[in-house]
Amino acid sequence: MVCSDERDGRRRMRDGQPGGADVPAVAVEVFAVLVRRSAEVSDLVADLLARPVRARLLGQDEIPAIRPPGLARLRTTGPVVHRHVRLDDSLPPHLPVAVIWALIVPWRLPEPVRAALRDGPEPLDRLLVRHAVRWSAEPVEGQVHRVEDGSTLYPWAEPAAPLVEQTRLVTVEGAGPVAATIDEVPFLRPRTDATTPLLPRHPG
Repeated sequence: MVCSDERDGRRRMRDGQPGGADVPAVAVEVFAVLVRRSAEVSDLVADLLARPVRARLLGQDEIPAIRPPGLARLRTTGPVVHRHVRLDDSLPPHLPVAVIWALIVPWRLPEPVRAALRDGPEPLDRLLVRHAVRWSAEPVEGQVHRVEDGSTLYPWAEPAAPLVEQTRLVTVEGAGPVAATIDEVPFLRPRTDATTPLLPRHPG
């Protein structure tokens, strides 16, 4: 759900190219706030693009045990699942628009969510919403870097454009902390044309 101050913030970012390096400081601040307040990052990026984004699972592995005292924020010594998901524009050439890293405590999740994590590419936030789980995401730390320092290439964005990295602690009601996530989102001004894809700055 998008609150009114977030809509105002998006209006303040509209002018200019989608991933330009000449981003005013106030626009960077507004974008960082949007990312921090948006627990459902996949929805935020889709909203900014004015169309759906598709998830691609780049990696998933289980860490069976962690040496005590374990992971303090997640209050566990394992097992945990490490997931690496990329969100791509739904229009060809399907360029990346965000990356989500997650360290998940699977046995604290409802079985339908666990099964969906095993069998598909969708990020945890989408699955929790889809299965009507009562959950929250607490912002832990946010940083602004440059696109060229991101974990993947964003060919549509200038290398010097801002990139927000936001860490969160995800909690499910009645189960406690279930995941620590890191969202990586390059600066993207809101778009109104849902039919124009993101394209590389230098085709070919």
